[in-house]
Amino acid sequence: MNGRGSRMSSGHPLTASSANEQVNPQPERAVQSLPTPPAAHPAAGGLLVIPDGAFHRLTEREFGMPGLVAIEPVGPFVEHVAVGPFLTIHDSTLAPGLGIGHHPHRGNERLFYILRGEIQHDDALNGITGVMGEGDLARLTEGRRGMIHREWNGRDDITTHAFILVFTPDVDPPIELASFDALRAADAPRVAEAPGVETIELIGGRSTFRASSSAIEHFLDSTLDGGATLEVGVAAGRGVLLYPLAGLLHLDAGPDGVSDLPGRSERHPEGPGAVAVVFAGAEPRTVTLRAAGGPARILRVGFERRGHDVLVR
Repeated sequence: MNGRGSRMSSGHPLTASSANEQVNPQPERAVQSLPTPPAAHPAAGGLLVIPDGAFHRLTEREFGMPGLVAIEPVGPFVEHVAVGPFLTIHDSTLAPGLGIGHHPHRGNERLFYILRGEIQHDDALNGITGVMGEGDLARLTEGRRGMIHREWNGRDDITTHAFILVFTPDVDPPIELASFDALRAADAPRVAEAPGVETIELIGGRSTFRASSSAIEHFLDSTLDGGATLEVGVAAGRGVLLYPLAGLLHLDAGPDGVSDLPGRSERHPEGPGAVAVVFAGAEPRTVTLRAAGGPARILRVGFERRGHDVLVR
Protein backbone atom coordinates (compact mmCIF):
# COMPACT_ATOMS: atom_id res chain seq x y z
CA MET A 1 0.00 0.00 0.00
CA ASN A 2 1.48 3.31 -1.03
CA GLY A 3 -0.77 6.28 -1.44
CA ARG A 4 -1.21 8.73 1.39
CA GLY A 5 -2.26 12.17 0.24
CA SER A 6 -0.21 15.23 0.95
CA ARG A 7 -1.29 17.92 3.39
CA MET A 8 -0.95 21.48 2.17
CA SER A 9 -0.52 24.64 4.18
CA SER A 10 -3.54 25.99 6.07
CA GLY A 11 -3.53 29.02 3.81
CA HIS A 12 -4.76 27.06 0.79
CA PRO A 13 -7.88 28.84 -0.56
CA LEU A 14 -11.29 27.19 -0.54
CA THR A 15 -11.80 27.88 -4.24
CA ALA A 16 -9.60 27.82 -7.30
CA SER A 17 -9.55 29.82 -10.47
CA SER A 18 -10.36 27.12 -13.04
CA ALA A 19 -13.59 27.40 -15.00
CA ASN A 20 -15.03 24.24 -13.52
CA GLU A 21 -14.76 25.52 -9.93
CA GLN A 22 -18.38 25.62 -8.85
CA VAL A 23 -20.12 24.32 -5.77
CA ASN A 24 -22.50 21.44 -6.37
CA PRO A 25 -26.00 22.96 -6.21
CA GLN A 26 -27.49 19.60 -5.19
CA PRO A 27 -26.48 18.88 -1.56
CA GLU A 28 -26.19 15.25 -0.53
CA ARG A 29 -29.51 14.00 0.80
CA ALA A 30 -29.66 12.08 4.06
CA VAL A 31 -31.03 8.56 3.91
CA GLN A 32 -32.75 9.15 7.24
CA SER A 33 -35.08 11.68 5.60
CA LEU A 34 -36.61 9.06 3.31
CA PRO A 35 -39.55 6.76 4.10
CA THR A 36 -39.14 4.20 6.85
CA PRO A 37 -37.70 0.95 5.43
CA PRO A 38 -39.20 -2.48 6.00
CA ALA A 39 -38.46 -4.43 9.15
CA ALA A 40 -35.21 -6.36 9.49
CA HIS A 41 -34.03 -8.34 6.49
CA PRO A 42 -35.26 -11.93 6.14
CA ALA A 43 -33.10 -14.83 7.23
CA ALA A 44 -33.48 -16.39 3.80
CA GLY A 45 -31.25 -15.66 0.85
CA GLY A 46 -32.37 -13.78 -2.23
CA LEU A 47 -31.41 -12.00 -5.43
CA LEU A 48 -31.89 -8.36 -6.35
CA VAL A 49 -31.43 -7.39 -10.00
CA ILE A 50 -31.59 -3.68 -10.85
CA PRO A 51 -32.02 -3.08 -14.60
CA ASP A 52 -30.64 -0.01 -16.33
CA GLY A 53 -34.16 1.38 -16.68
CA ALA A 54 -34.08 2.00 -12.91
CA PHE A 55 -30.77 3.89 -13.04
CA HIS A 56 -30.45 7.68 -13.06
CA ARG A 57 -27.96 9.49 -15.29
CA LEU A 58 -26.57 12.54 -13.49
CA THR A 59 -25.21 15.26 -15.77
CA GLU A 60 -24.69 19.02 -15.81
CA ARG A 61 -28.23 19.53 -14.48
CA GLU A 62 -27.37 17.81 -11.20
CA PHE A 63 -23.69 18.70 -10.92
CA GLY A 64 -23.93 22.31 -12.10
CA MET A 65 -21.04 21.97 -14.55
CA PRO A 66 -20.29 20.17 -17.83
CA GLY A 67 -18.05 17.19 -18.42
CA LEU A 68 -19.14 14.94 -15.55
CA VAL A 69 -21.58 12.03 -15.95
CA ALA A 70 -22.52 9.57 -13.20
CA ILE A 71 -24.72 6.51 -13.69
CA GLU A 72 -26.51 5.83 -10.38
CA PRO A 73 -28.15 2.43 -9.74
CA VAL A 74 -28.22 3.04 -5.97
CA GLY A 75 -28.47 6.41 -4.25
CA PRO A 76 -30.60 9.49 -3.55
CA PHE A 77 -31.88 9.93 -7.13
CA VAL A 78 -33.29 6.42 -7.65
CA GLU A 79 -35.73 3.96 -6.13
CA HIS A 80 -33.03 1.91 -4.39
CA VAL A 81 -31.70 4.45 -1.90
CA ALA A 82 -29.34 2.01 -0.18
CA VAL A 83 -28.29 -1.61 -0.70
CA GLY A 84 -26.34 -3.41 2.02
CA PRO A 85 -23.85 -0.88 3.43
CA PHE A 86 -23.85 1.21 0.24
CA LEU A 87 -25.57 4.60 0.31
CA THR A 88 -24.53 5.48 -3.25
CA ILE A 89 -23.07 3.57 -6.19
CA HIS A 90 -21.79 5.69 -9.09
CA ASP A 91 -20.24 4.74 -12.41
CA SER A 92 -18.63 8.07 -13.31
CA THR A 93 -16.89 9.55 -16.33
CA LEU A 94 -14.99 12.85 -16.33
CA ALA A 95 -14.11 14.65 -19.54
CA PRO A 96 -10.46 15.68 -20.00
CA GLY A 97 -9.49 18.41 -17.54
CA LEU A 98 -12.97 18.66 -16.03
CA GLY A 99 -14.63 17.52 -12.81
CA ILE A 100 -16.64 18.77 -9.86
CA GLY A 101 -15.79 21.89 -7.87
CA HIS A 102 -15.34 22.27 -4.12
CA HIS A 103 -18.35 21.05 -2.14
CA PRO A 104 -18.85 19.73 1.41
CA HIS A 105 -19.34 16.21 2.78
CA ARG A 106 -19.24 14.90 6.32
CA GLY A 107 -19.44 11.56 8.11
CA ASN A 108 -19.19 9.06 5.24
CA GLU A 109 -16.40 7.41 3.29
CA ARG A 110 -15.89 6.95 -0.45
CA LEU A 111 -13.99 4.34 -2.39
CA PHE A 112 -12.82 5.48 -5.85
CA TYR A 113 -11.68 2.69 -8.17
CA ILE A 114 -10.05 4.23 -11.24
CA LEU A 115 -10.87 2.09 -14.25
CA ARG A 116 -9.26 4.45 -16.77
CA GLY A 117 -7.38 7.75 -16.56
CA GLU A 118 -6.65 9.78 -13.45
CA ILE A 119 -8.45 11.82 -10.79
CA GLN A 120 -6.91 14.63 -8.75
CA HIS A 121 -8.23 15.17 -5.20
CA ASP A 122 -8.18 18.47 -3.32
CA ASP A 123 -9.70 18.82 0.16
CA ALA A 124 -9.43 22.56 0.82
CA LEU A 125 -10.86 22.39 4.36
CA ASN A 126 -8.15 20.03 5.60
CA GLY A 127 -5.35 20.91 3.18
CA ILE A 128 -5.16 17.40 1.71
CA THR A 129 -4.37 16.56 -1.90
CA GLY A 130 -3.95 13.24 -3.67
CA VAL A 131 -3.77 11.58 -7.06
CA MET A 132 -5.67 8.46 -8.12
CA GLY A 133 -4.20 6.72 -11.14
CA GLU A 134 -5.53 3.97 -13.36
CA GLY A 135 -6.01 0.77 -11.36
CA ASP A 136 -5.75 2.53 -7.99
CA LEU A 137 -8.35 2.11 -5.24
CA ALA A 138 -8.55 5.31 -3.19
CA ARG A 139 -10.21 5.81 0.18
CA LEU A 140 -11.61 9.30 0.85
CA THR A 141 -12.66 9.54 4.50
CA GLU A 142 -14.79 12.59 5.31
CA GLY A 143 -14.58 12.44 9.12
CA ARG A 144 -16.93 14.11 11.57
CA ARG A 145 -15.28 17.49 10.90
CA GLY A 146 -15.97 16.99 7.20
CA MET A 147 -14.19 17.97 4.04
CA ILE A 148 -14.65 20.51 1.26
CA HIS A 149 -13.29 18.74 -1.77
CA ARG A 150 -13.10 18.81 -5.52
CA GLU A 151 -12.30 15.93 -7.87
CA TRP A 152 -11.20 16.44 -11.45
CA ASN A 153 -9.67 14.61 -14.38
CA GLY A 154 -5.95 15.28 -14.23
CA ARG A 155 -5.49 14.19 -17.83
CA ASP A 156 -6.17 16.43 -20.83
CA ASP A 157 -6.03 13.60 -23.37
CA ILE A 158 -8.45 10.97 -22.04
CA THR A 159 -11.86 10.60 -20.41
CA THR A 160 -11.48 9.21 -16.90
CA HIS A 161 -13.74 6.37 -15.73
CA ALA A 162 -14.24 5.71 -12.01
CA PHE A 163 -16.41 3.34 -9.97
CA ILE A 164 -17.45 4.95 -6.67
CA LEU A 165 -18.98 3.50 -3.49
CA VAL A 166 -20.27 5.62 -0.59
CA PHE A 167 -20.90 4.18 2.89
CA THR A 168 -20.70 5.07 6.58
CA PRO A 169 -17.64 4.01 8.63
CA ASP A 170 -18.28 1.90 11.73
CA VAL A 171 -14.96 2.27 13.51
CA ASP A 172 -14.84 3.11 17.22
CA PRO A 173 -14.07 5.79 18.20
CA PRO A 174 -15.59 7.65 15.23
CA ILE A 175 -13.14 9.17 12.76
CA GLU A 176 -12.77 12.86 13.52
CA LEU A 177 -10.62 14.17 10.65
CA ALA A 178 -10.73 13.66 6.91
CA SER A 179 -8.01 11.63 5.19
CA PHE A 180 -6.92 10.28 1.82
CA ASP A 181 -5.16 6.99 1.13
CA ALA A 182 -4.82 4.68 -1.87
CA LEU A 183 -3.87 1.17 -2.84
CA ARG A 184 -1.75 1.56 -5.93
CA ALA A 185 -2.41 -0.69 -8.91
CA ALA A 186 1.05 -2.25 -8.73
CA ASP A 187 0.47 -3.29 -5.12
CA ALA A 188 -2.89 -5.03 -5.64
CA PRO A 189 -2.58 -8.85 -5.48
CA ARG A 190 -3.54 -10.78 -8.63
CA VAL A 191 -4.66 -14.40 -8.69
CA ALA A 192 -5.82 -16.97 -11.26
CA GLU A 193 -9.13 -17.64 -9.53
CA ALA A 194 -10.40 -20.23 -12.02
CA PRO A 195 -9.51 -21.42 -15.54
CA GLY A 196 -9.72 -18.35 -17.77
CA VAL A 197 -10.41 -16.05 -14.82
CA GLU A 198 -7.91 -13.50 -13.47
CA THR A 199 -8.86 -11.53 -10.35
CA ILE A 200 -7.39 -8.39 -8.78
CA GLU A 201 -7.93 -8.44 -5.02
CA LEU A 202 -8.30 -4.82 -3.94
CA ILE A 203 -9.79 -5.60 -0.53
CA GLY A 204 -9.63 -9.10 0.94
CA GLY A 205 -7.39 -11.65 2.60
CA ARG A 206 -4.42 -11.09 0.25
CA SER A 207 -4.65 -7.28 0.31
CA THR A 208 -3.50 -4.96 3.09
CA PHE A 209 -6.02 -2.27 2.09
CA ARG A 210 -9.28 -1.86 4.02
CA ALA A 211 -12.38 0.30 4.07
CA SER A 212 -13.33 1.96 7.35
CA SER A 213 -16.43 -0.25 7.50
CA SER A 214 -16.01 -3.80 8.75
CA ALA A 215 -19.15 -4.71 6.78
CA ILE A 216 -17.14 -4.48 3.52
CA GLU A 217 -15.19 -7.72 3.40
CA HIS A 218 -13.82 -7.92 -0.14
CA PHE A 219 -13.58 -5.92 -3.34
CA LEU A 220 -12.55 -7.92 -6.43
CA ASP A 221 -12.08 -7.09 -10.11
CA SER A 222 -12.32 -10.21 -12.32
CA THR A 223 -11.68 -10.63 -16.04
CA LEU A 224 -13.13 -13.74 -17.69
CA ASP A 225 -12.11 -15.22 -21.04
CA GLY A 226 -14.98 -15.97 -23.40
CA GLY A 227 -16.89 -19.02 -22.14
CA ALA A 228 -15.09 -19.05 -18.76
CA THR A 229 -17.14 -19.71 -15.65
CA LEU A 230 -16.66 -18.49 -12.09
CA GLU A 231 -18.39 -19.92 -9.04
CA VAL A 232 -19.07 -17.17 -6.52
CA GLY A 233 -19.47 -18.36 -2.96
CA VAL A 234 -21.51 -16.25 -0.55
CA ALA A 235 -21.06 -17.09 3.13
CA ALA A 236 -24.01 -17.29 5.51
CA GLY A 237 -25.33 -13.87 6.46
CA ARG A 238 -23.43 -12.18 3.66
CA GLY A 239 -24.18 -10.48 0.38
CA VAL A 240 -22.22 -9.67 -2.77
CA LEU A 241 -22.66 -6.83 -5.24
CA LEU A 242 -22.11 -7.94 -8.86
CA TYR A 243 -21.26 -4.97 -11.08
CA PRO A 244 -20.45 -5.84 -14.73
CA LEU A 245 -18.00 -3.63 -16.59
CA ALA A 246 -17.60 -5.27 -20.00
CA GLY A 247 -18.99 -8.12 -22.09
CA LEU A 248 -22.04 -10.16 -21.18
CA LEU A 249 -22.23 -12.25 -18.02
CA HIS A 250 -24.79 -14.99 -17.49
CA LEU A 251 -25.74 -15.28 -13.80
CA ASP A 252 -27.19 -18.57 -12.58
CA ALA A 253 -28.53 -18.01 -9.06
CA GLY A 254 -30.12 -21.43 -8.67
CA PRO A 255 -33.61 -21.15 -7.13
CA ASP A 256 -33.55 -17.37 -7.65
CA GLY A 257 -33.35 -17.84 -11.41
CA VAL A 258 -31.08 -16.85 -14.27
CA SER A 259 -30.19 -13.28 -15.27
CA ASP A 260 -28.06 -11.60 -17.92
CA LEU A 261 -25.69 -8.87 -16.75
CA PRO A 262 -24.50 -6.80 -19.74
CA GLY A 263 -21.39 -4.75 -19.15
CA ARG A 264 -22.76 -1.90 -21.24
CA SER A 265 -26.22 -0.37 -21.46
CA GLU A 266 -27.92 0.84 -24.63
CA ARG A 267 -29.92 3.27 -22.48
CA HIS A 268 -26.95 4.69 -20.52
CA PRO A 269 -23.79 3.92 -22.52
CA GLU A 270 -21.50 4.96 -19.66
CA GLY A 271 -22.86 2.21 -17.36
CA PRO A 272 -23.88 -1.46 -17.30
CA GLY A 273 -27.13 -3.01 -18.48
CA ALA A 274 -27.98 -4.37 -15.03
CA VAL A 275 -26.56 -4.75 -11.53
CA ALA A 276 -27.18 -7.71 -9.21
CA VAL A 277 -26.90 -8.31 -5.47
CA VAL A 278 -26.89 -11.88 -4.15
CA PHE A 279 -27.87 -12.50 -0.52
CA ALA A 280 -27.16 -15.61 1.54
CA GLY A 281 -29.36 -16.43 4.50
CA ALA A 282 -28.61 -18.79 7.37
CA GLU A 283 -26.82 -21.15 4.96
CA PRO A 284 -24.02 -20.33 2.50
CA ARG A 285 -24.78 -20.42 -1.20
CA THR A 286 -23.02 -20.42 -4.54
CA VAL A 287 -23.98 -18.71 -7.79
CA THR A 288 -22.28 -19.10 -11.17
CA LEU A 289 -21.10 -16.43 -13.60
CA ARG A 290 -20.30 -17.30 -17.22
CA ALA A 291 -18.80 -15.01 -19.84
CA ALA A 292 -21.21 -15.41 -22.76
CA GLY A 293 -20.15 -14.58 -26.31
CA GLY A 294 -16.69 -13.23 -25.50
CA PRO A 295 -14.49 -11.85 -22.71
CA ALA A 296 -16.16 -10.13 -19.78
CA ARG A 297 -15.21 -8.13 -16.70
CA ILE A 298 -17.05 -7.77 -13.39
CA LEU A 299 -16.58 -6.16 -9.99
CA ARG A 300 -17.59 -8.07 -6.86
CA VAL A 301 -17.97 -6.36 -3.50
CA GLY A 302 -18.78 -8.67 -0.60
CA PHE A 303 -20.38 -7.45 2.60
CA GLU A 304 -21.91 -8.58 5.86
CA ARG A 305 -25.69 -8.27 6.07
CA ARG A 306 -26.69 -5.90 8.84
CA GLY A 307 -30.08 -4.41 9.58
CA HIS A 308 -31.82 -3.68 6.28
CA ASP A 309 -30.74 -5.26 3.00
CA VAL A 310 -32.47 -2.78 0.72
CA LEU A 311 -33.82 0.69 1.45
CA VAL A 312 -36.36 1.89 -1.12
CA ARG A 313 -38.47 5.01 -1.49
